[in-house]
Amino acid sequence: MKLLQLFFLIVLISCKRKQADLTGIYGDNKALAYIYKENGKEGLLDTNKNILIPAQFDYIEHWLVDGLIRVDSGGERVNGGDFVGYNFKKYGLITIGGKILFRPKFDDLTISDNSALVLLDSLYGYISNNGDWIIKPTFKTAYPFYKGTAVVKADNKFVLLNKDGQRIIKETFDSIYSFKNDVAIVTNNKKWGLINYRGRLILPLGNYRGLGEYNYYHGIFKKDDGKWYLIDTAGNIPVKEGFDSVGTQAEGLIIYAVGLQNGKQVKIRLN
Repeated sequence: MKLLQLFFLIVLISCKRKQADLTGIYGDNKALAYIYKENGKEGLLDTNKNILIPAQFDYIEHWLVDGLIRVDSGGERVNGGDFVGYNFKKYGLITIGGKILFRPKFDDLTISDNSALVLLDSLYGYISNNGDWIIKPTFKTAYPFYKGTAVVKADNKFVLLNKDGQRIIKETFDSIYSFKNDVAIVTNNKKWGLINYRGRLILPLGNYRGLGEYNYYHGIFKKDDGKWYLIDTAGNIPVKEGFDSVGTQAEGLIIYAVGLQNGKQVKIRLN
């Protein structure tokens, strides 16, 4: 009897240990899969604890983006007090459903917009969330896709590409900054402007005295009159009178312009 009790105790301890070794990967406030460890390697289980990917990677990232998860072999864990993380040696990619899209081979990998920007042998390219090449490594400089639009540098000029690898517009630029709130700052021939992700210049290139990135779907620019003006993502200027200084803030769903006009503090609702 005592031997039988001891056997069940060992099994119980073993089960608890295995459960403790599991790390959940969550989405919509529920576990979508689990990372498990075996012989120093990590693998993936489904929600019923069935093996999706046998333990074979040194590291599986504990979160997913667009159903994709980064993995590595050969890197190292970092525990430096204030910083706890992992240094990748090479980046691979798996799906939450247990499909290995790429074993670790990329020098960098950023997931965005149901795709991944990858760096291989000093060149950037793009792969889909199915593991197919959208654009093979071609570019020295490239940004992740944003709502179907990627920024790349080709022939020393920046251009906008769609997910077919085609240019969205013919225009090229000396620089394009990352998209934020659907808009990016562009420069050409020492002139500045604002472009949306569809390729429309919502603020024409010009010699503005200042230009700010978008917050709460409103950017700012400074005209020759020395005043700041707000501009929304459609290119509209919601407040015609200029500001001495201005910013945006949100209170719930309401967005306000807060700043100075003619030396007086103002707060103007924008939506």
